[in-house]
Amino acid sequence: MSNSTSEQSLDAKDTSQEQVSRLKQLATKPEFGIFIALLLLSAFFGIMTGRFFTVRNFFGVLRQTSTIGIMAIGMTILITSQEFDLSVGSIYALNAVIAGLLVRDFGINIWIAALICLGVAVVIGIINGLITVKFGIPSFIVTLGTMMLFRGFALVLSDGWPISGLPESSFYRVFGGRVWIIPMQAVWFVIIAIIGYIILQKSKFGYKVYATGGNREAAELSGIDTDRVKIIGFILTAGAATISALTSLGYLGSISPTQGEGFELMVIAASVVGGTNLFGGAGTILGAFLGASIIGVVRNGLVLMGTGAYWQRAMIGLVIVIAVIVNVQIAKQREA
Repeated sequence: MSNSTSEQSLDAKDTSQEQVSRLKQLATKPEFGIFIALLLLSAFFGIMTGRFFTVRNFFGVLRQTSTIGIMAIGMTILITSQEFDLSVGSIYALNAVIAGLLVRDFGINIWIAALICLGVAVVIGIINGLITVKFGIPSFIVTLGTMMLFRGFALVLSDGWPISGLPESSFYRVFGGRVWIIPMQAVWFVIIAIIGYIILQKSKFGYKVYATGGNREAAELSGIDTDRVKIIGFILTAGAATISALTSLGYLGSISPTQGEGFELMVIAASVVGGTNLFGGAGTILGAFLGASIIGVVRNGLVLMGTGAYWQRAMIGLVIVIAVIVNVQIAKQREA
């Protein structure tokens, strides 16, 4: 009897030690700190406002976050490979305009128009990627130029006017409707996040992305085509921006050529807040998901508090600056 009791005691002790060990491992993950920050921010806005912790507001935050969050998934993969894309906001607008014009002016089914836009995204990603890797121009400069180019195309094609009056279609329910009370934009955010997780963290391509961003020379010596990896990263980022645009079109039912202005910095911010290394080689999809959620919570909380639009931008900018400082410090510790 005593032996049985002592064995049970040892088993309980081992179990307790395993749980403590798992908790310690969890606490060392970068996503853990981001999750805690998200909880603290939510608690703060919950205390400061009486409407933050409501079901309606929760799903409203999810819907608002999804627009930036979907793009942040693609951006995280790209930044991890040590590149940037400042043209995502313009891609978002351009492909929404193309979809709208194809449906309104050419009578093309909106589902086919959406597929055409995804094809355009592939072409855009290849253009950004090829110019960057083949001419050796920093992607920051390349996509700064294409950001203005694609925005100009969106304005020219639409003549600067919003596009509305599109015919009824199941497309709007699939991309902008609801599943029970859950907005479809949020559902698409989760779906894209899962796909991004598989690509970046569970596939051979993901390994190549980390290797390319961590040490390009070593990656090339090991046989990895780093140019191809980067180009695919640009394609995925453009594709994510297009899917985000389609969810917005599905929800609003109209398009403006000026929509998405300033999104590029918000998307990069969401990725960086989520722990993606600005210098490449480190980043997670869960981190990007949480980073986008933090941006969404801050924006929503400030609105509920009645903060002016100018102060909202200032506060979000402050969050970004703090995230960048933390990001750089973590990168220095890793190098040391």
